[in-house]
Amino acid sequence: MQHLTRIVSTLCAALTLAACAQSVPMNYGQMAPNGQLGAMNAGLRAASVPTATTNLPFLAMFNNAYKGLLAENEAIGKADPRNVDKYFFGLIDSARKTLDGAFYDIHDEATVAALIRAKQRGVVVRIVTEYDSLNEKNNPTVPRQSIAQLRAAGIEVRHDPPTNRGLMHNKFMIVDNATIWTGSLNLTTSSIYHHNNNSVMIRSPQLAANFNAEFKRMFEQGIYGPNPHEIPYPEVNVSGISVRTFFSPGGNAVSSILEELNKSKKNIKFMAFSMTDKNILAVMQAKKQAGLQVEGVFDTCLIPQYSIYWDLKKSGIMALSDGNQALMHHKVMIIDDETVVTGSFNFSKNAQNNNGENALIIKSPAIAKQFNDEYYRIRRAAFDNKNLPPYDHPACNKRSTTPAAPAPGAVSAQSAGPVLSPAALEGYE
Repeated sequence: MQHLTRIVSTLCAALTLAACAQSVPMNYGQMAPNGQLGAMNAGLRAASVPTATTNLPFLAMFNNAYKGLLAENEAIGKADPRNVDKYFFGLIDSARKTLDGAFYDIHDEATVAALIRAKQRGVVVRIVTEYDSLNEKNNPTVPRQSIAQLRAAGIEVRHDPPTNRGLMHNKFMIVDNATIWTGSLNLTTSSIYHHNNNSVMIRSPQLAANFNAEFKRMFEQGIYGPNPHEIPYPEVNVSGISVRTFFSPGGNAVSSILEELNKSKKNIKFMAFSMTDKNILAVMQAKKQAGLQVEGVFDTCLIPQYSIYWDLKKSGIMALSDGNQALMHHKVMIIDDETVVTGSFNFSKNAQNNNGENALIIKSPAIAKQFNDEYYRIRRAAFDNKNLPPYDHPACNKRSTTPAAPAPGAVSAQSAGPVLSPAALEGYE
């Protein structure tokens, strides 16, 4: 009887979350006013956007970026009251005491404005970013304006050492030691409006403690390389949703992902910006041979000969190149319509061994349903959007079409530019 009660309770919670996700309460409030800095504040207000709030303990969000062209997607995302940016700025504007953020790339004007507003109303704002993101990409001798603005406002911005073997590639934020934000979203205009990205906002002091521990290792102790990544609460229950937390370099994210894949009984779906891990390939091939549904979508820019894309196709697995002119930037797996893997963690050796990353393994049919819906939107775009113009991004190397499969033993000539090394490909964002 107790077992039946638990099943009914879990099902009700899942149905409630799924229903609420379709009717999230919105609050298109005005940005917090502050008239102390004159012209600077005028710029902050000009950069502001509408915000949205939710009372849900767990909210999954996806960029509205399913058209082929980035110009189309930017207009749609900015007009969509439920696009991820509205919730992100709403969360920043809700901060009252502390806001700690670790983001690989920070370049969006509205994001900078929101962080400065938080600082001005007395919130302690601390930021960790990637050393290579401190300066302008097209001119590394010039400090990036966004970083300079944050520092000028009194926000302390720290970074990994220039000698760091990998990237500080995290994308997470902790607000008031109670709410965390993570996923694949960088704080750039392209990442917010052009790319396919997912974000999760979870209200849980225990989960916040996990991310606080990692943030302090970086910001306060200067630890960026491999380490044990002690996690205070390895598994957290958020309104019936199980959430496990992982950090790298080091840690056991890959082994835990492989464990979940090996346990699959029905299906595996994935959306991968970069997937080069041969152990993941082997498990997917074995599951396909065992009769499971295995399929996924890759970002077109990162389908060189080093990707497992071609090996999956040779095994009869449906592997598609994406239909977004910009990046299909997800790092997601959906297993048996119940388990979701998401975060900043690309499925590569660099993510495990060198980069600062975070990943969540989430157990919830209701949350998996939302990620499944996103997967089918991405898959449809892959079928519908063809012959897209090249996207000017280092990872893309200005490739405009899916490269032809390399002949056995041959070097692929899939782009006009040089072929990137596996390490470079795995490190690119």
